[in-house]
Amino acid sequence: MIRLGDRIKITQSELSAYQRLTGQYKTPQTVNEYDAALETAASELREQDDSPESRLLQAILLAERIQQ
Repeated sequence: MIRLGDRIKITQSELSAYQRLTGQYKTPQTVNEYDAALETAASELREQDDSPESRLLQAILLAERIQQ
């Protein structure tokens, strides 16, 4: 991933992982778009399932956010 300010450029493998984790197929162009998709995916997962496995996946999603 290349980051310049709030703008990002991600590799094809990073995009593939992002799409699998979030279910979003639009390529994020900014840090905010990237982080928002991960937070939305974690929130939706939390609403659907409260199992330990779900909570682990939520933590993984949130850990993938870009440090600002």
